[in-house]
Amino acid sequence: MSKTQTFNVKRLVTNAVLIALFFVLSMFSVTIGGIKITFASLPGILAGMLFGPIDGFIVGFLGAFLEQMLKFGFTPTTLLWMLPPAMRGLCVGLGTVLFKKQMSLDHIFSAHRPYVYYLVNWVTAVLVSLGNTGAYYVDSILYDYYSYALIFGVLGTRILSGLLTTTIVATVVLPVLAALRRTNLVRART
Repeated sequence: MSKTQTFNVKRLVTNAVLIALFFVLSMFSVTIGGIKITFASLPGILAGMLFGPIDGFIVGFLGAFLEQMLKFGFTPTTLLWMLPPAMRGLCVGLGTVLFKKQMSLDHIFSAHRPYVYYLVNWVTAVLVSLGNTGAYYVDSILYDYYSYALIFGVLGTRILSGLLTTTIVATVVLPVLAALRRTNLVRART
């Protein structure tokens, strides 16, 4: 098997493991009054950082698909709930492409100032919170549980909790990326 084929198999297997990890982490989420606190974003951020936007999107999308199918089954809003996690991996992956130098693993680990990395994750957190609010709104209209306070009244709190959770997860991702890089399990984008 050539090195390229070996890398593609490793990449595919790594993505599958990250999808499964997304699902497991989503099972340990806490929902309080329309605000979901979860660390399921970790696999999408990892995939986006390691392999780029397409892999980040796929990990978030398929991980959310598993979560939706096993928690709620297929509903008219399933796709809407799958898009925000997929969007996170896509946006972080796009950040690694657009800010190649500032978000390269060499820069993050040598400079010890991953400002752009955190900024990309925070912008993504706000977009994901808005996407979840939109999904919540459509879901509440379709299933007749709409309440302005539940959907939009807690939007600020939803965004703040998303920013806090993203900061924690993005911080945890850094040593995980460093460990993956040292093991040569994945060929990281630099």
